[in-house]
Amino acid sequence: MDRETLDSYIEDAPNEPGVYLFYDGERVLYVGKAIDIRDRLTSYRDPRTPRIARMRERADSIETRTTEDGRKALLLEANLIKQYQPKYNTRLKDGKSYPVIELTDHQFPQIRASRDPDAASMVFGPFTSMQRVETAIKAFRDLYGLRNCSDHTLETRDRPCVAYQMGLCSAPCAGLISEEEYADRVETVRSFFRDDPAPILDKITEKMEEAAQEKQYERAATLRDYRDALTDLLEGREDRDTGEIHAVAVGPDRNRIGLASVEDDRITDKTVHRLAGQPNDDQAAIATFLEQYYARHPLPDRIVVTKQPADTLIEDWLQAEDTSLQEPANGRDRVLVDTARSATGDRQETIDFGDRFETEIERIECFDISHTGGDAVMGSNVVFVHGEPVTGDYRRKILDQQNDDYANMATLLKWRVQRHEAGRDERPKPDLIVIDGGQGQLKAARRTIRYFDWDVPILAIAKPDDRILAPGGDVLDLPDAAWQVLREARDEAHRFAKQSHTKRRDAVDSKLEEIDGIGPELRKTILDQYSLDELSDLGMEELTSIDGIGEKRATQINDTIDEWTSS
Repeated sequence: MDRETLDSYIEDAPNEPGVYLFYDGERVLYVGKAIDIRDRLTSYRDPRTPRIARMRERADSIETRTTEDGRKALLLEANLIKQYQPKYNTRLKDGKSYPVIELTDHQFPQIRASRDPDAASMVFGPFTSMQRVETAIKAFRDLYGLRNCSDHTLETRDRPCVAYQMGLCSAPCAGLISEEEYADRVETVRSFFRDDPAPILDKITEKMEEAAQEKQYERAATLRDYRDALTDLLEGREDRDTGEIHAVAVGPDRNRIGLASVEDDRITDKTVHRLAGQPNDDQAAIATFLEQYYARHPLPDRIVVTKQPADTLIEDWLQAEDTSLQEPANGRDRVLVDTARSATGDRQETIDFGDRFETEIERIECFDISHTGGDAVMGSNVVFVHGEPVTGDYRRKILDQQNDDYANMATLLKWRVQRHEAGRDERPKPDLIVIDGGQGQLKAARRTIRYFDWDVPILAIAKPDDRILAPGGDVLDLPDAAWQVLREARDEAHRFAKQSHTKRRDAVDSKLEEIDGIGPELRKTILDQYSLDELSDLGMEELTSIDGIGEKRATQINDTIDEWTSS
């Protein structure tokens, strides 16, 4: 695109928020966002990088789309980039996704916020604000009594819980609502997002006015917040990616291909297709399937595959047809690929725990605590899937300074569960939780997950002889392969926690090293006796009582620690 052509598009561009798309024929080359589209387009007269200069040279047209504000422009840009995969956009690879509202596929659907919804769930979104999503969910629970408890709680309770007493649940667990009436309420929520939001907004407004007339001002304010949150979510619904998605996976022996089709956020079909002959590898199998299947069937908006085919002609063809082809980018994509794989009859090997658990154990999460005398407390959470470490799912948490292993473990588990339930942790729930410690740590962890209704089995592995402990005190005799995996997970959790703890301790050591006259032996003496918190609390008299520390060095230590802890 030459300067004159660009100027003609700039002249016609609006001075409003929105997005702009550079095209090469029918292909999107670049998507950008702006508070003022016309002003932003002027920056392309003199491209800021060689890459953008090449993009402008290839482009032959520009399309603009306005939005109400910059926030909606950001969300629309993200969804368009996800849809078109433009060549000249930088794309994130960390799998982070916007939150959605999920209605699970159950007899009495559960409503919840999620970044990694189940494949069979009804999903609304994505949205930019987790806070608005959570407020909207509370509104639906308040108005229609949709549950948010776990399936285990629903199945095992026979009396209404505290959520019912608070008016936030219709208590299907106790049979206080029929399946038909509950389904009608779920349909009302579905219609709010898919068809007509007016009935729910009108109902909230009516209740809000009634509450104000009865001088129930706190209730009226709550209802106002509901209405505002739902209205904000609705304003962004035109930005939602509603395209069809196909997931493709290679089965055993590479002679079967599984295909899962997703439309309107639900799996609509799952099929298996056979290949004649024997492809050399997974990429060749996928390339053969893509080329021959989609020569006879309509292309979806996006195809997720286990392995990108090496054939660039296929990629160019799909790009020209505006179909994005990519490997799994997040947890939901991985679920879709696993669903496609299941159609082929291919299942990865699970760990043999004998008859200890009712379900197969694939994902194990192990937790450990590391500290020195209550200082530099670090919690670790490592993940093993099918007996192999998944380092990308490892997490650390700095905990409050306290020399209480039981409380620290409870805090660490609470952090994991609450983040998952709030949709801030995109990782799936584990099939098994393992605690590095004895019965005390195990009890603290078990109380925590039970309090939050996490129906996940939990074990501990205790030193010195690596006994496997079950809640209640039983020592388990597991198959050797399972015992070995638990030991490896425990060792990895300990290493991961210790690594962070050591780094924090080394940071204190390095600060002391900056003080003239304090050598390695004296630093070791100090660190062996005192934590960072304790050092910062020591007075001059206590510091000078340490062998090798005089008044001058004591003053230097105080000044150094104060400077570091306040920075």
